[in-house]
Amino acid sequence: MLRRSLPALAFALLVVAVYADPLFTGRSFTGRDLLPYGFPLEKATHDSWARGRLPVWNEDVSGGRPILPNPNAGALYPLRPALSLAPFPVAMRLFPVLHWVLAAWGMLALLRALGASAPAGWVGAGTYAFSGVLVSEVFYLPLQAGAALQPWALWALAAPSAGLGRRALRVGAVYGLMLLAGDVFSIAVAGLAAVVWIATEVPAGRRRGAGAAYGGGLLLGALAAAPQLAATGLLVPETQRAVSGISLGESLAYSLPPWRLVELVVPYPFGETWALDASRNWGAGALRCFFATLFCGAFAVVAYAVGRGGRGSRFAVANFAVIAVLASVGTFAPAGIRALASPVPLRYPEKLVVGAVLAASLQAGLGFDRVAASPRRGARLAVAVASALALLALAAWLAPAASRVFPGLLGADSPSLRRQAERQVPLAFADAGLGWIGASAALGLLGSTLPRRRELAAGLLAVLPLLATRRIAVTERDDAVLPPTAFARAVARRDPESRFRGVDASRYRPPSALERAASGWDATPYYRRSWYFHTPSLWGRGTVFNSDLDGGDFSRVESLRRVSSLAAAEPSGAPLFESVSLRYAVRYRDQDPLPGFARFGGDALQDWDENAAAEPDVRLVPRWRETANALEALSALPRLEKGEVVLETGRSAAGTAPDGRVRILERSPERLLLTTDSAAPTWLFVLRAFWSHRDVRVDGRPVPTVPAQLAFTAVPVPAGQHRVEWRERAPGFPVSWMGPALFAAAAAVVLGRRPPAAP
Repeated sequence: MLRRSLPALAFALLVVAVYADPLFTGRSFTGRDLLPYGFPLEKATHDSWARGRLPVWNEDVSGGRPILPNPNAGALYPLRPALSLAPFPVAMRLFPVLHWVLAAWGMLALLRALGASAPAGWVGAGTYAFSGVLVSEVFYLPLQAGAALQPWALWALAAPSAGLGRRALRVGAVYGLMLLAGDVFSIAVAGLAAVVWIATEVPAGRRRGAGAAYGGGLLLGALAAAPQLAATGLLVPETQRAVSGISLGESLAYSLPPWRLVELVVPYPFGETWALDASRNWGAGALRCFFATLFCGAFAVVAYAVGRGGRGSRFAVANFAVIAVLASVGTFAPAGIRALASPVPLRYPEKLVVGAVLAASLQAGLGFDRVAASPRRGARLAVAVASALALLALAAWLAPAASRVFPGLLGADSPSLRRQAERQVPLAFADAGLGWIGASAALGLLGSTLPRRRELAAGLLAVLPLLATRRIAVTERDDAVLPPTAFARAVARRDPESRFRGVDASRYRPPSALERAASGWDATPYYRRSWYFHTPSLWGRGTVFNSDLDGGDFSRVESLRRVSSLAAAEPSGAPLFESVSLRYAVRYRDQDPLPGFARFGGDALQDWDENAAAEPDVRLVPRWRETANALEALSALPRLEKGEVVLETGRSAAGTAPDGRVRILERSPERLLLTTDSAAPTWLFVLRAFWSHRDVRVDGRPVPTVPAQLAFTAVPVPAGQHRVEWRERAPGFPVSWMGPALFAAAAAVVLGRRPPAAP
């Protein structure tokens, strides 16, 4: 048993060694989506689990919105509560590294199940875990678990099994985890791979059984993930993405142009795409790259060329081709098509490329054993490609004018892009040539008489992709990424109880020359000083009119956000910002403040503003208007006086009440406990997005809530002293918890039976 586990243990140690920075250096991964979106979402989830609470609510983003029902959060994915036992920075170092190990182990298990040798397993594991696509997943934590589970999903279907029930249980366990992780594209990639596998690798007489096992496994997986599926199903119809939809242009924004397939040979033909810096990335003028590169090692190309054959190879060819076609679907869509509404509210077909890399990695592992039996053809191919790349690099260096044509070929010609291509193209060819020289050296080892030459060659081929892809996973010191900014610290001193919110005023004003001068495409300081993204929630500071990065805000919140643009343009717009507790604002010094705000501090780049008239986020309302529906409430918003709130009670009325008092006894994202004291019946306003999946009680009795200020929530409270208890709930949980229980029961039945003799 230990001997069989040695390749997996050794590969885990290799991954730990590769990512010693940041694991042992006090540094954090950074770049792309991590700071503006990934870290804030993960911290809200991490902190809830660390408190021993179910992560149901985030009170710091968009005026408050659900966590658990949002599939991007993957709040119920088992690794997240496990990592909540560690400090947050440590958890964020471990999360991607553990998934790279999990991905490698899955490929090792899959190749072993298909009869490949242990060295071949290492080649496949390195090709997959160290590919440009898998390494780029470090920026997209909501997607990473699904990518790591892809080889396990195929293993569950393809590995020998002593019975249909056990195979279905394997499929159900893996798909249950994928559903809990929440990435729809991962489920689609795995489902497509299953269909292609059954069609290409399962004999006709056994396809019905394989299909039955797969279908049963899907059902079991849905039972295991029922709490997540139910919660998401109840949230999605109320989100902006579902209510208003998205255009096909937005949906197809990150499609895979066919010419990007050249990245399988040359990792960075379009410049340093991992940096997203226009001065280092000439292709940014023509391409949008969701993944920094498709490169997964030179040997994957060699294996496709001279190593095909045997079980799994037809799948590797067919699945790669199908994914390449689907991922490129939006590349050539005309403007008229892009303007249409998307039939499904999903974005970015390039996410499907994980399936193509899965196929290429599988072929690399399967092809290793075939190439090892006769390595000369593979070595000749690798030497030929390395030589061609060296000649291209030399020619591009000697004749720089040749490199200048590339931007024009991609339809983004300009003098600056031509100059950048002139500098970057020769380096791209030379860099790629080094990887191919390494592959030819490994194949030369296979043809030598050295002892353990297969193991040595496999080890070299497994790590060669890192020459190109390790640079993608950028790290910075924790103290440069995670601590609060000076503005956040100033706000915390003025508002230690977090009763108010902040707003990025620069987004309401014409573009700032200071911002353009100080901002890079992927600069950590830019995301830290901007309060337009989700970053302030890392420091426990809330926002209301921030960006909706995942299209997951409630439709009502998005509508109010659009109204705020009108209020920002009028001197009379201050009451709207005050009514939703926006007391603090940050802007660049060459921009005007929002109405009602005045400067209280700043630095050389930004001014910090305050509106002392802003209302607390939990308060008794002194004046209100009642309306019949959301449209009437929207119409009333611009006419509200200071302190007045519009309520959707289903009738037209108005009311006032003398000032009352609110005393907060307990406050957390999951639970709010307070007392009210008022001389007359009134309304309790709470800056939490309105929806029906929460339990609000006054003196122990359930009370209905109504929308307030279009997007938030109000509770009726009688005169006198009362106790209000507010609990956020996981939608559908009273019923959906039975799903995992049924999955456990089915697993007990299947595992309790004596398996039939294997065929």
